[in-house]
Parts: sequence; C-alpha cells; structure tokens
Amino acid sequence: MDNQEQRFAQQAHAEQTAGERKPEVEPSTETSEIVTQTIEQIKHALLDPHAISQKYDIEGRKTIETEISEVKTRAAAVGEGITGKMETLGQKEQRARELDALKAEKVLALEQRLETIAVRLKKLFRVKDQSTTEIQSEIEAMEAEMEEVTRQALALRGELEKFAQEQAELPDPGKMLEAYYAKMETMPLSNAEKRELLRSEVLAELNTEEYIALWRRLNPHFLSHVTRQGFRDHNAMVYHSAGLQEFHDGLTSVLRDQKLLRPPMAVRDGLLARDDGSIRKFLEDWALQAEDEEEAKKRLNAQLNHSLATAPNYPDKTAVHFAAQIVADGYYGGESNNEVFFVYPSDVLASQHDFAFNGWEKDFTQPQSETKWNDVFVWPATLENPGIPVDTGVVFLPEKTPVDPQTGSKYASEVKTADGEEKRVMVEDEKLIAAFVGWAENLTDESPVIQAYKKYDERRNDYWSSREDRQRECFDVFRDEIMKLGFDEETAMDITYSLFSSVDGINQYQYTGAIGFGDTKKEAALSKLRQASANWKRASNTVTAKEYWEAYFEQHPDQKPKHLVFYNGTPTTAIHEFQTRHNIGQADTSEQEGDLLGFDDRHVRDMREDPRARRGYDELVATAHRIIEEHYRTKE
Repeated sequence: MDNQEQRFAQQAHAEQTAGERKPEVEPSTETSEIVTQTIEQIKHALLDPHAISQKYDIEGRKTIETEISEVKTRAAAVGEGITGKMETLGQKEQRARELDALKAEKVLALEQRLETIAVRLKKLFRVKDQSTTEIQSEIEAMEAEMEEVTRQALALRGELEKFAQEQAELPDPGKMLEAYYAKMETMPLSNAEKRELLRSEVLAELNTEEYIALWRRLNPHFLSHVTRQGFRDHNAMVYHSAGLQEFHDGLTSVLRDQKLLRPPMAVRDGLLARDDGSIRKFLEDWALQAEDEEEAKKRLNAQLNHSLATAPNYPDKTAVHFAAQIVADGYYGGESNNEVFFVYPSDVLASQHDFAFNGWEKDFTQPQSETKWNDVFVWPATLENPGIPVDTGVVFLPEKTPVDPQTGSKYASEVKTADGEEKRVMVEDEKLIAAFVGWAENLTDESPVIQAYKKYDERRNDYWSSREDRQRECFDVFRDEIMKLGFDEETAMDITYSLFSSVDGINQYQYTGAIGFGDTKKEAALSKLRQASANWKRASNTVTAKEYWEAYFEQHPDQKPKHLVFYNGTPTTAIHEFQTRHNIGQADTSEQEGDLLGFDDRHVRDMREDPRARRGYDELVATAHRIIEEHYRTKE
C-alpha cells in the first residue's frame, strides 16, 4: 500500500475530532470492509463490470450464463442441422444429375431403336416391340424418381432456409455478454457506498475516462460552479456586477491555489486556518485598525455577521457556492462563449459534505424556479485549509472559441499603468463602432432589417408558421446585414439578440426611428452595441481555446485538472450533451431516494440555527477576542 492509500485508509478509520458532528448513518459491515481496501481495489470494485456483477447480480449472472449456454446449444444444433441437410441436399442433387444423364442415354437409345426397320415393321403391323417398351418403362421410372428427388430437394431447401433464418435470428453470445456487462456499468452505487467511496482521495486517482465510467453509476444530477477567466463581459442581474470589463484569472488562480475551490472567507478575507497566526492576519486588515478594543470587536462582529443577503453571513462566507442542474454563467460567468466552469455529480458533494439550499425548493433534481435563487451552499469538510478539491469534479473548458494566444481571451487587450500598477484592459474597436452607429442612424423603412422586422412582427398571429421559423428568417437578415459592417458571425448574432432581448431594442424604431432607448439614435446604437459587448475589439492571430489551454497545461503540468472536458455550445447544454454521449443517467435513484438523493441527514435546513452551518464560529470569535484584547492592552 503506497503512502496515499495509507492516508486514505487511516482517514477512513480515524476517530472524529472533538466538536465535530458524528455521522447519523452508522457504518455497516459492508462499508467497514470498503475502507480497508486500497485505491486500486476500490477502482476495480467501482469500474470493473465483472466485479460489479459478482457483487450485485449473482442471479443475473446465472441467468445470462444459462441463456448464453442455451443459445450456443441451439446454435450448434442449427449448425449441425444445416450441415446434415446440406449433405443430404448434395446427395439429392447428385442423384438428380445422374438420373438426368441416364435418362438422356435412354432417350437416345429409344430414338435409335425406333429408327430400326424391325420396329417400323412392327409398328406398321401394330405389334409391340418389347425392347422399346422396356426402354420407355425405364425412362418413366427415371422421370418419377427425378420428380421425387426434386420434391425432396425443394423440401430440403425450405428446411435450410428456416435453419438459416433461425441462425440469423439467434443472438450473438459475445454481444449478449457485452450487453450484460454494459448494463452492469450503470448499476447504481448504494447510498452507503457513495458515502464511503466518493472520497477525494479516490476520485483524484481516476483519469477522465474512469471518472466518466464512475458517473454512469451515479445519479445524473449535477452541481456547477462557474468562474471568471478572461474579461467579464456580461451580468444578468443588478447584484454581483463587480468586475465588468475587467480581466480575471479565476481558473488559473484556483489551479495555482492547490486546485481548491475556496469559500469566500478564505478567498476574500484570507482566513485559511483557525490557528492564532491565521486569525491575527485575518483581523489585521480592518478590525485591528480600529481605535480601541470595543470598536475592533464591533468590526469583527460586522465582518462575521453583517450582510445584505438573505442568508446569514457566516454560513454564506464559509461555504462554496454551486448551482443545481444548470450553469449560472449569465449571473456569475466571465466571457460569453468562452466560459470556464466546474461540474460535480451531486452524489459526490452531497455524500461528503453538509449542504443547504438558499432557494425555496430543496431539490437536487431540478433547477430552482428562479435562477437568482439557484444557490447551493456546500461546506468544506475542514476549517483548516478549507476548499472543495477541483480533482473530485470535472473542469469544462471551451474548445473552438478563437482566443488570444497570450491571454486566452476572445478580446484584444493591452496593458496600461495606472497609479503605478499595471492592468490589462480591453480595447474598443473604433472602426466597427463608427460603422454600426452610422448604419443605425441611416436606417429607413426600406432597409432590409426593418423590412425583415416588419414581416416578422406582422406574422406574430400567423398560426400556420412556427415562431422559431419566423424568428430564424428575421435573425438571418439582421446577422447578414450586421456582418457586412465588418463584425464576425458570433458578434453579429450577439448584437441581433441584444436588439430583440427586450422592449429596449429594434421595436423602438417604429416610435422613434432609433434601435433602442436613448436621447439620440447614436446613444441608442451605442447602448445596444455595449449590451452585446460588441464595442470591444476581438483578438487577432487567434488560436482555439483548446490549443491555448493545452499549451498552458504543457507549461504548467502541476496545474492540469485530473478530469478535463472541452465543450462547444452553451454551458448547461454542453453538460447534458456530455451526459447523453457517455450514457450517464441510467443510475437515477432519485425516484426511490427523493429529491435529496438519500442524503437528507447532511441537509442543513436552517442556516441560522443548525450548528453545522456555524461550525467553528464560537471558537473563531473567542480566539479573535483574545487577540484583540491582547493587541490593545499592549498599546496601553
């Protein structure tokens, strides 16, 4: 057993430290056996269909063995039948050829006999010729035998056709076995096995193919966490709008930081542990800058408890946040069509961590009814170096998006210095902006896009044509006209969507002659351009996003995620396509185990009262108060 496997076994057997919650589900004999296995043994038990069938499906193994044996027996019998019938048919055909040759000889002999003078004289005097009669009898006998042989041959061919049809319809034993083991690949893990086996130590040892094979045995439901990599070019709500048009390195910073998704208190406040030194550092930036001890404690209380959010502050800041069954890229993403996000099977996180739902619905199996409430709190297992390991999930990266080979962004950028600090900034495309504004200012009722929009609007109540068809026809015209200005196809479509996304769009033309809200046509055009982030210059001399990330990981192999998927299309759709492509979804146990997938005991229903949501709070406050008191007493 190597060191990592030893650590895994030791961790599984280790006693819980004081103050930590004991599991509500007592380990069974089955799980006690699991924790003594090595990583390789666990991988074998998780992924090998032979091992899975031996554990879960003894009766099924017997059944498939019997069925395969019966098929083989029948196939052998059919094969023997075909061989026998073919041999008999060959004999019949040989006999038919022999009879045909003999008949030909007899017919020739008869013809020759009939030509003799003696036979002619006998015929003249109506006297039978004995030889002729005998030959004719022999010919008739041959014809009768030939008829019987032909009948038998036809019957044999009919039997052979039936045998051949049966042989063709017999299942292939190899494919029967393959189908059986394919079924084993989607045999659901038990709830107890998920709790014991879906540990970070195990998952980090799986390659991508093995991880996908494991997911086939889990519920298809997933949790996602989108991060900002590149320039943030959109935001779907009023809140969480910080960092727009700024460059972010969300993914690479996570990968550099031990490949851990950190809770906000660790990222923003820098509280990575609960020892005196870490807590003192946590206090130095604000609390210890107060004039006196009382004010310092007030600041600490505000830092830990004050929040405008609906969830209490401490549980909020100590949890890692996920969205259920969607990727919330519209709210929290970075670059549209160039998003980077993490995906975890819900079973993986729910089996190993306490969790809560900030939204009204408490459900892993479907998104919240409102995306802004789709916020699943997942608390790391430890307060020391807290985080959710990246390598227990899957990292999704864009594949075909054209990006800058230096930054990985689809936008052009430059580095500027302000207040002595270098900062990468986006560059506006003045030429395209001028072209678009000029186009918008000069639109008339005869312009192709206005004609297309009028046609689209007039056909709103046309029940004989689908909305999708009408919209596609209209959008195609807008896209083509905008591309003529110099925009690429993707950007042209982004502008088109912006023009149709709300009342602040192309429908304003009929009232003001502008393509949106604004005091002037120019202001309206600029507003729509900026809404689509189409005012920013695109990168030149691009490579694909996949090429960029492959080069990055070649330079930084220690940062490469263990489970990596390159995708195309929108993030949420990409996950569903990935699952369909890899047959993930056959092990759905939610109907039997409920919306929380059988992990109800790990669900924190009340984040204000449940001690699991406030784990470490009292100890943090006590230590912080002591440090504050010592700090101000030394100043007296």
